[in-house]
Amino acid sequence: MKHWDTVAIVGVGLIGGSIGRDLLARGIARRVIGIGRRQTSLKAARQIGAVTETTLKLAAGVAEADLVVVCTPVGRIVDDVRAAAVACKTGAVVTDAGSTKGRIVREIAAQELPSGVAFVGSHPLAGSEKSGPSAAVENLFRERTVVVTPTDATPTGALRAVETFWKQLGARVVRMSPEDHDLALAATSHVPHVVAAALAGTTPENYLTL
Repeated sequence: MKHWDTVAIVGVGLIGGSIGRDLLARGIARRVIGIGRRQTSLKAARQIGAVTETTLKLAAGVAEADLVVVCTPVGRIVDDVRAAAVACKTGAVVTDAGSTKGRIVREIAAQELPSGVAFVGSHPLAGSEKSGPSAAVENLFRERTVVVTPTDATPTGALRAVETFWKQLGARVVRMSPEDHDLALAATSHVPHVVAAALAGTTPENYLTL
């Protein structure tokens, strides 16, 4: 089994925290560095055993990482991936956990990352209605699907590393293009959510308790 010396997680909430807990509980990584914007969240991540160390400074947190996993909100992922890549060492691999992939992959590709650092898009189909590091659990990804979204320019070694990483967490890995991923998720997840919300909005108030 592949072992990682240092994994950096940018955004240690439900997804990032669950990744960190699995990495440490299974002995997959020696160090897990949690990177966030608030000390309270980072303290909670340490308390639940999701990280071995924390920092508010993204560049410092990713400097020694072999793998960086960006688990921030979708609107911040592109900027966070770019910032991480600039500070990473040569040979590092960056991935994310965003639920949309087309725009993220296109925008990252449009502005080349530093030589020797590769990005591979990912989307773990796992989670819950809760959020934050206190909601993180072990085995969140066991038997769950993770879609990885390489392009023609993705280095083979980086792709294999990211697929191996998710498999180590117990996930089933599916490889798709960013565009196919977005079409598939729109049909199977996003549209049903919109329809459900619309239905709830038209339900008479006296029926809502049912």
